[in-house]
Amino acid sequence: MSIRDIQSEIIVALQTLLAPLGQVEEGDVRSMFDADDDGLQDSIIILQPGDTIELSQGNAPRMPSSLREQFTINIIPATRRRQYAAELRALRLAVKVATAGPKTGLNVQGVQLATFATQTPVPPEPGRRWAFHVMPLQITYVQPLA
Repeated sequence: MSIRDIQSEIIVALQTLLAPLGQVEEGDVRSMFDADDDGLQDSIIILQPGDTIELSQGNAPRMPSSLREQFTINIIPATRRRQYAAELRALRLAVKVATAGPKTGLNVQGVQLATFATQTPVPPEPGRRWAFHVMPLQITYVQPLA
């Protein structure tokens, strides 16, 4: 029996939406920035999965065939360019354009709502080259269980 993995479908859809902007990688920012990888472009977008919350249906019992969840995925434009502030603003805006429209452009069956939460720019730490902008995208969807 194969059960659809909505979170994986969302990540693939985001990779497709963001691919025209440049290199898109799924992973953890800390491990990617710890490595001095010459294979990374000077500016990249990282998709870092975050929290998943099961949303209750009020006093209604949990359904045996599906559940409603909210998944946060951090879309993280990052750059190691010296003039990082302007580059991060441009990348942030490009992400907003690429994800415009209802449900941030996600054409994944089961997605009900998608909105950006508070976004945070992060300058490079002392001795580090990478600056980034954390853009938490909160996606509400119905996950089939059967």
